[in-house]
Amino acid sequence: MPHPSTSPLAVRPVAFQRRTLAAPLSVLMALAGAPASAASPFEGRYQGRGEGQLALQVFALDDGSDAHFVLAETALMNQCTGDLRGLARPSGPMTLVLRKTEPGAEETCTLTLRFSADRARARMEERDCSTYHGAACAFDGSLKRR
Repeated sequence: MPHPSTSPLAVRPVAFQRRTLAAPLSVLMALAGAPASAASPFEGRYQGRGEGQLALQVFALDDGSDAHFVLAETALMNQCTGDLRGLARPSGPMTLVLRKTEPGAEETCTLTLRFSADRARARMEERDCSTYHGAACAFDGSLKRR
């Protein structure tokens, strides 16, 4: 019986891992449906401050609509954290709006993202979104593209 360190099975998992990691990435790229060079003017990562630290990620869907997937996060050290994610749609020039209503909720959370003309900065504003963060946090503030 061969020594375990010289067994083909001992080497195989590394190569197998590389192939299994590459396959999901290629599947995700195919599902995205667009080449990497066809980026939305809003697409990117932004960081900034409001009542706490803010982070924003915007992804173009590239499905023929102008919708974008948005992930907004807020955090105030030792007090609260929150996140809001969903589809945002254009609402005027250089503006995206995400509206989300939880089942059974009376209010609709509205997150408005206004981008500077050079797209290097964004302003995040919320209305009725306390369901998605603690009382001391908010999705309000200025952010810079990273």
